Amino acid sequence: MKPFSSLRLFSSLGAAALVGFLLAVFTAQHGCASNCAANCPSTYVYIGDIDNYELANVVTGFAMSGAACPATGGIGCVGDEMTTTCTHFTITASMPGTCDFYVTFSDRPTEVVHLEYGPTENSNGSCCRGYPVLGATTYVIPDHASGGLIYPLNGTDGGASNVTVLTDGGLDAQGHTPDAGAARDAGADSPPADAK
Repeated sequence: MKPFSSLRLFSSLGAAALVGFLLAVFTAQHGCASNCAANCPSTYVYIGDIDNYELANVVTGFAMSGAACPATGGIGCVGDEMTTTCTHFTITASMPGTCDFYVTFSDRPTEVVHLEYGPTENSNGSCCRGYPVLGATTYVIPDHASGGLIYPLNGTDGGASNVTVLTDGGLDAQGHTPDAGAARDAGADSPPADAK
C-alpha cells in the first residue's frame, strides 16, 4: 500500500468518525432540555366553567381540607382578567394525598370535590415534576343550579363519585359549615378542623 493511499484512508475514517460523533451529540436527549417531560401526567385539577361564564354571582366561597391541599393564599376563583373575574379554580397539590375542595353557591347547596394526588413520576428517564392527579383533571361547575352537580370531564372512573353535596347549609363567611341540621341528622358536614 502506498503511503499516500493509507493517509487518505486514515483521514476518511477520521472524518467519518467525527461526523458520527457530532451526529450522536446533537441528536441525543439531554435531561430536561429534551422532550423527556412531554408525557408527564397533569399535576393540577381545573374546577370551573369551560366556556368563560362569569361565576362571581354563583360561587360565594370555597374551603379546602386535606394533607395534599395547597395553601389557601395561592388559591382563588380567577377569570380571563379581561371579560371575567371568576370562572375557575386550579388546584395543585403540595404533596401526595387527598384534598377535599368545598364550593359554596348562591343558588344551590355546597358541593365537595374529593381530589387525590400521587407521588412524583420521574422514573425511566422522565423529568416530570409535581404530584400527578389520580382521577379526573377537569370538573365543570354548571352555570346554573338547573345544570346539576359539579361533574368531571375526564378521568379513569369518570370521577362522578368524587363529588358530594352538603345539605345542611353550606359554608359561612369563615369557610365552615354551620350544621343547621345537625340535631336532625347528626351529620358532620363541617370541614374538618384542618381545613385551610
